[in-house]
Amino acid sequence: MLAEFKIINDPLRPSICTNLCSVCCRNAANDPKKLGCCSYEPEFCLFDLVFLYLNYPDIYTLILSKGQIIEGYNGIMVEMKSGFNHCPFASNIGCMLPKDATTPLCRLYVCREAAKFGPPQIEARFDEYFSSKEYTLNNDLNSKLNYEDGMSSSRLNNFIKECSPTIKAMISGVNRIDPPTETFTKEIPIEDFRLF
Repeated sequence: MLAEFKIINDPLRPSICTNLCSVCCRNAANDPKKLGCCSYEPEFCLFDLVFLYLNYPDIYTLILSKGQIIEGYNGIMVEMKSGFNHCPFASNIGCMLPKDATTPLCRLYVCREAAKFGPPQIEARFDEYFSSKEYTLNNDLNSKLNYEDGMSSSRLNNFIKECSPTIKAMISGVNRIDPPTETFTKEIPIEDFRLF
């Protein structure tokens, strides 16, 4: 099998894709959920929400109306609880969201089993998020949000609307058109990947 990895170096919302997810042992016929890593219920941070509000308003509205506000590893977040312990955006053909509309974890995480067959920089990409512009902007948003008195969807929505013009101005100079892309391929015996 030809293992493929694609690193999209979007300066604001970078991502990694691999075709190994489709042949993962967690997606085998004996797994009725066929979800692999998508057993994770995605958590959208404040910057994700502002980005979605500005670029994908329908997705933003769905997440805010169906999600649960939590305090997570990245500050205030909205977790998409589906009640099935898996991502509500996962389908049998993959993620239904545009790649740049997904969370940092969804965009940048590649399991160790797959990363073993990829280029050396794959594993470092997720760690780079914590020194990225989007992480800095997310921290800035969290520092401005007072959530000690509790947080409702309407209050969070008002905060997102108030912050969005400032964030839009801050990211307007980021050139995201045709970001540089790195592609890597490696011929591997499929049995080697399925052993994990």
